Amino acid sequence: MLDEHHLSEAAPTAPHLAEAAAYGLPDAVVVVDHDGTVEWANPAACRMFGAVPGPGVRVAAIGFVHPDDRALCTLAVERSRTQLPATPLEIRVRGAEGWRLAEVIGADACGRLLLTIRDVTERRRTEVVADAAARCHTILQRSATVTLVVDRAGTVRHASDGLARFLGVDPAQAEGAPLAALVAPCDHAALDQAFRRLLDPADDVRELAVDLRMDSAAAPDGVVPFALTFTDLRDDPTVAGIVVAAHEITDRVKAESQLRQANSLLTATLEATDDGIFVVDRECRVTTVNSRFAEMWNIPAAVLATGNGEAVLAAASSLMRDPETVIARNLELAAEPESHGRDLVEFTDGRVFELTSLPQRIDGEVVGRVWSVRDVTERVRLEHELAHQALHDPLTGLANTVLFRDRLTRAAARLHRHSRSLAVLFIDLDCFKAVNDTLGHSSGDALLVAVGERLAGCLRTEDTAARLGGDEFAVLLDELRDPEEARLVAGRILTAIRAPLVLGLTPVSTTASIGVAYGWPGSAADELLGRADAAMYSAKTAGKDCVRVHGEA
Repeated sequence: MLDEHHLSEAAPTAPHLAEAAAYGLPDAVVVVDHDGTVEWANPAACRMFGAVPGPGVRVAAIGFVHPDDRALCTLAVERSRTQLPATPLEIRVRGAEGWRLAEVIGADACGRLLLTIRDVTERRRTEVVADAAARCHTILQRSATVTLVVDRAGTVRHASDGLARFLGVDPAQAEGAPLAALVAPCDHAALDQAFRRLLDPADDVRELAVDLRMDSAAAPDGVVPFALTFTDLRDDPTVAGIVVAAHEITDRVKAESQLRQANSLLTATLEATDDGIFVVDRECRVTTVNSRFAEMWNIPAAVLATGNGEAVLAAASSLMRDPETVIARNLELAAEPESHGRDLVEFTDGRVFELTSLPQRIDGEVVGRVWSVRDVTERVRLEHELAHQALHDPLTGLANTVLFRDRLTRAAARLHRHSRSLAVLFIDLDCFKAVNDTLGHSSGDALLVAVGERLAGCLRTEDTAARLGGDEFAVLLDELRDPEEARLVAGRILTAIRAPLVLGLTPVSTTASIGVAYGWPGSAADELLGRADAAMYSAKTAGKDCVRVHGEA
């Protein structure tokens, strides 16, 4: 950053004579290069802005302009390059003492922009205090509303600075052009209709409002919705025109669109819902029921006609697997009017319904309860199927590694509670690779499926068989009274696997190597699997087609 002493060195490319003249001016003078960076500033500019960049430090000139005035400033800069003499621009700038009101005049200087900036804050304050019209002018220019004055032909005679802020249109260029040039072509007919009403003596309309879309290059779709209020002041000599006040209504239009969509969706849902709807009042009298509900629950029309909610529930009870629980739940919700409910009801025919219950309110007071019934039979079936797939091997249907480890962990945690033990069998098929290589992977898969079936046939219901991957299997023998039982089971498994089978048209015989590890209080799942795996490799070393127990020679 530079102080006033260094300012004369800030722009060696600026003409020396002009620089010397501008150096002593009381107004701030700034030179801006082609990309909008401050290149040189005189001492008055330093005093106004506090400091300006020195050599090697680049600062964008637009950064000193108030955000709301940047669009107008950009348009004015473009105008200053071609329009002579330059038109003064009144904007807010960030000075050393905060935001100031400045009068800026720009001129082209050999490809650069020469800006003369005069602080008019105090002058404007004096004018505003002394002149109410000046105050109104300032408010009008800074208002969030675009204000225009047009004649009866629709030509813009005056435009506020809001036109630049909201639409990116230079007010000076809009003046003298038709109002229709600012309005999207799709709304020209609505604009014409508004003007005809306003100008028609028979209508005697002095003021009217209309929503129109106005062109904006900055908007995603090229237009911005505005609410335009036309006030006919042609007979007022101080105005002599039609005042158009326009304010942006993007948020309102969006909210209205969302409301229309919501209402449309609600109407369509109520007309075509596949859910059963059942509404009762605080005395359990039926107030609303749709045909879908009667169809789903097979409720006779005569029962529904009684309007007795308890009779309807009693008629539906014969279809439920556990009607007592459903009735108890209904009584529980009735006792708590503000409560919400979501329950599953299983039917004797296999269907599953999801019952959602919400309080019905009018003016904040609970007057009844709304039941929504949805058939979720397929969803529940799919959830069960996905849960099974997540925990079971897709080829053999046996437990996968995740389920096996979980059950082994739980079984190991129970060992300290009683004197029984458990055993883990690690099983690896012998020469499985030869089957894949000679008969193909489909035959190899068929062999794995057959082994899985034989494995499951050797176990109790409380035991778990799993495929860990490839040709590796594992068995959890839980609640063993005698550790010797594990050897007997392993022997049965070896015998079952040895039995020949036919893969396609080819008879195949295979064997397996089995490692056994016993679990005692304090055993961990990974430790047990590791010991059983080590015992299996010991069986491989011993010649395969045999059983080895970890820890035994």
